[in-house]
Amino acid sequence: MNFEQRLGYTVKKQLLVTMLACYAMSPTLVLANISQWSLGVAASYSPAVYKDTPANKAVIPVIGYEGEHFFMRGFSAGYRLNPIGSTHNIVFRAVYDPRTLKPQDSDNAVVQQMNERKSTILGGVSYQLITMVGMFEATAGSDIGGKHNGLYAEAAWRLPIRGRGWAITPGIGYAYNSDKINEHLYGVSKSEAARAGIDHFDPSWDGQYFIGASAFMHLTPNIRVTGGIRYTNLEGEIEKSPLIESGVNTTGNIGIAYVF
Repeated sequence: MNFEQRLGYTVKKQLLVTMLACYAMSPTLVLANISQWSLGVAASYSPAVYKDTPANKAVIPVIGYEGEHFFMRGFSAGYRLNPIGSTHNIVFRAVYDPRTLKPQDSDNAVVQQMNERKSTILGGVSYQLITMVGMFEATAGSDIGGKHNGLYAEAAWRLPIRGRGWAITPGIGYAYNSDKINEHLYGVSKSEAARAGIDHFDPSWDGQYFIGASAFMHLTPNIRVTGGIRYTNLEGEIEKSPLIESGVNTTGNIGIAYVF
């Protein structure tokens, strides 16, 4: 694989890591002041998703805004019906989903015979409940970018542990994808199978468990350090996909931002 191919793969994967980092950090952001802009830089790591593709290490700029109703976090944005911090809330959100596969980016003979998988935009609506034992969130949504028209759902629990100028938020959850999303990301069509000389792979509805933690600490009133880690475990049929390196992976990120 030449330099241009590896560079193209890295740029695409950087966006995926950024999206995951934004999701991991989002529970801590509710602790910030209202109408707050932030500008900074983040470093992240994610292992290879598809076989014989390089792990991703990236350093990227991050822009954020947290208002009473509207928020923007990297490549995601949303609007809350109720003010931030309300016991009950409905949140409409959109996020750029950069999960892609460029066959030429892999050194694996089977993966090289696959069709390209393109990025898309996911839209969704969440219900949030804040209690004394943490925040419970249920989300449902779909592909609004027209790439696979799949559906997804997610349930998560997070517990912000707060100190003076710092917080850490552990969380656990389960994400469930429709067959269209799983086919787009992990499937092998009959024509692809014929080219690669393997059996076709047609995954149904399945999902993944995840557990992680995010944290922030203010070094000064305007300088904030953030970090996060997330462990993901694919389950069911999709972990048997002939395209993926492993059904288990861990991603991490760390960043620093100036808060206006």
